[in-house]
Amino acid sequence: MYHVVGTIITLSLLYSISFILYRYGFYSLTLHRKLWNSVLAVTFLFTALAGIFMALQINFKWNITIINQILKWHVEIGTCLALTGIFHFIWHLTYFRKLLSGNKTNIVTSNNLKLRSEILSSNLFVVGFTSTSVQLLLIREIMNISGGYELITGVFLGSWLIASALGAGIAGRSNLTEIKKINVAFSVSPFVSLLLLILLSRLFLEPGETPSLLISILLTFLILVPFCLVSGFTFVKLISIAKRNNDYVPGRSFSIETTGGIFAGILLSVLTSGILNTWQIMFVILILCFAYTLLTFYILTTIKKIIAKVIIAVLVSLALISGPDIYLRQLLMPGVRVTDTKDTPYGNITKGEYSGEQSIYYNQRLLSYSKDVIDREENIHYGLLQRENPEKVLIISGSLKSILPELSKYKLKKKMLTKR
Repeated sequence: MYHVVGTIITLSLLYSISFILYRYGFYSLTLHRKLWNSVLAVTFLFTALAGIFMALQINFKWNITIINQILKWHVEIGTCLALTGIFHFIWHLTYFRKLLSGNKTNIVTSNNLKLRSEILSSNLFVVGFTSTSVQLLLIREIMNISGGYELITGVFLGSWLIASALGAGIAGRSNLTEIKKINVAFSVSPFVSLLLLILLSRLFLEPGETPSLLISILLTFLILVPFCLVSGFTFVKLISIAKRNNDYVPGRSFSIETTGGIFAGILLSVLTSGILNTWQIMFVILILCFAYTLLTFYILTTIKKIIAKVIIAVLVSLALISGPDIYLRQLLMPGVRVTDTKDTPYGNITKGEYSGEQSIYYNQRLLSYSKDVIDREENIHYGLLQRENPEKVLIISGSLKSILPELSKYKLKKKMLTKR
């Protein structure tokens, strides 16, 4: 199966994000073009090599397994090549139009006000708190989507560090110093990552599919890029502003941001123990982060602040009461009518209905269903029939409602249960 439409949508969305960041002042047009020219070069190189392998396989009748996999990616990357070629063509149209009309250099103006120390300190704290919260909550959700195996944790942390480092590197070259714009971008970027998480999962993964390691790496990196890029950029810019305008040494700025991260870790350790679900916590934190930006930098009069706080309180209450996890889980599990979902310290448990049949999913993988006659007989009888008169049984995992009726067919003296 080829994901032509999914690849086009994903690449177009990533290009739009990159273009918006350039227009917003995060980096220059030159860097934006270098980035997408690099994408064009890589896709062209891969497509060309895949084409050569295809010709060699046909001419010399090679039977190498890896070539078949490369040929599958030949179509996917070829789609990227076609789309990036269109982007490249559009760039050159703009370039020639500028030559004819006269090139005007865009100058990024600095509107960097002298921030009070308490505002700067709270800004650093909020950045640290939000970044750590989003990191911990996203890793839980990506673990659910990818099947929950431990290697994904390393992939996630590696992608987080790489994307954050890219953002920090861009910050050193960027002329953007307007604190309002930086905070707005930081507040909006988590929503973009969440949108990518839902979109990429729907486009590239089938319900219940455990992605390969390569797909997991690509999906994880693409999901994290918008938020991590802006997060790394924001932190470096705040340190620079703190040093230049408020005489903060970098160590002090870092300690304030780290304190926010510590508070986030402690709070989420309590809330994710079964008190609230992942998406509930996520939306509350993101609403409060965006509210901080509005109340600190944009809404300055007392009456407007009161109105804004009332609206924010209503939105937070709705996020807690309405149960957004069911709706989001429904988007991530198409084909199944989700009736209930619960995040636990061990993973996500979701109840659903498929063709009128009740089923339970663990980390979005089918765990048990009501008419599992064949499965439950295989799970019990294949093991117990190997012993003449079994007396003791150790149940490691599974649905008791399904297992116990089959165990009752044996004269057991002791049943021991353990959690996996």
